[in-house]
Amino acid sequence: MTGQVFSLAAVMNGSANEMRLLLLMSSLGSFVIPAYLMDTREGYGIKYFRLDGKPNAIEFAYIFLAMLAFMPVMNLIGHWNESLKLPENMKSVQLWMEQSEKDSGDLIRGIIMESSILGFLFNIIVLALIPAIGEELLFRGVLQNIVGRWLHNPHVVIWIVAVIFSAIHLQFFGFVPRLLLGAFFGYLYLWSKNILLPIFGHFVNNAGATVISFYYTRQGKTYDELNAFELQSWWIYLVAFIFTLIFVLLFYRTTQKENNGERLEKN
Repeated sequence: MTGQVFSLAAVMNGSANEMRLLLLMSSLGSFVIPAYLMDTREGYGIKYFRLDGKPNAIEFAYIFLAMLAFMPVMNLIGHWNESLKLPENMKSVQLWMEQSEKDSGDLIRGIIMESSILGFLFNIIVLALIPAIGEELLFRGVLQNIVGRWLHNPHVVIWIVAVIFSAIHLQFFGFVPRLLLGAFFGYLYLWSKNILLPIFGHFVNNAGATVISFYYTRQGKTYDELNAFELQSWWIYLVAFIFTLIFVLLFYRTTQKENNGERLEKN
C-alpha cells in the first residue's frame, strides 16, 4: 500500500503501530483463520474446540497462581537456555539462530517498550489476547487433536505439539521455556476438555510480560534491563517449584471432579 519493497528491515524502521499491525495480521492469518477454517470446513463432522462444561472461577485462579509461581523457575530455565552453545562444527547453525533471535528481539523491542496507556492497551490485544486465542486454537485445539488421531498416548501427543509450538516461533534461545509452556497448555486442555482454559493460561503469560515491560518503560528503564537476569537464592526456586506443583495438582483435581462428577458421587 505504501509502494515500498517489503522487508523485515523496512518493518523495523517503521512505527510501533505499523509493527503492531504486522503482528496482528500475522496472528490472524497464521493461527486464527486456519484454525477457524479447520473447525468449520473440514468434513466428517469433526469439531476441534471442546467446551465441555463451564469453567469455574477457581480453575482460572489455579492457572493464574501456577503461572505466577513458576515465573522464577521459568526465568532460570530461560537463562540456562540462552547460554547454550552448539558444537563448533555447527557454527553456521548457531549464527543463524542468533540472527533469528536478534530479528525477533528487535521487532518486539520496537513494540513492547511502550509508555502510553493507549499503546499498552494495543499491546495487550496484539501481543497477548490475539496470540493466546489463535495459537491455542491452532496448536491445542486443532493440532493436538490431529496428532491424537495418529497416536493414542496423550502425553506423547502433548509433547510433540509442544515441540512444534516452540520451534515455530524461531526463537531458539527461548526454546525450552516455551516448550514447557506448550506442554502445560496441552495438559490444561487434556484435563479440562475446554479450550478456554489454555487460552487463559497463554494470555496470562503474554500479558504478564506486557505489563512488566510497560512498568519498566514508565520507570525509564531499557529493554536490556528488562531482559537482564539476576540469580536468586536456591530456596526461592525450590519454593516456587513446590507452589507451582501444588496449584497444578489442585487444578487437576478440580477438573477431574467436574468432568467425572456423577461417577465420584456414586463412589
